[in-house]
Amino acid sequence: MGKLKIEIDYELCRDPRDCRKCLGICPPGVFNLIFTDEDYHEPQDWKVVPVFTHLCTQCNECVEKCPKKAIVITN
Repeated sequence: MGKLKIEIDYELCRDPRDCRKCLGICPPGVFNLIFTDEDYHEPQDWKVVPVFTHLCTQCNECVEKCPKKAIVITN
């Protein structure tokens, strides 16, 4: 069995602050919302990042709930 990989298409998931469905649906809490623009004092650029991939149970709830279909889980 290969190493689990969770990919997010950031062209589809451009501003996750209003959605956050993957953050709310993931039972083990694999995802985190991070601020990516260090040049500004007020956060404007955010990304959903699969931080704890080792906790993923491959339930695919995040894949199913993502309205943009931006998440792919592979082995």
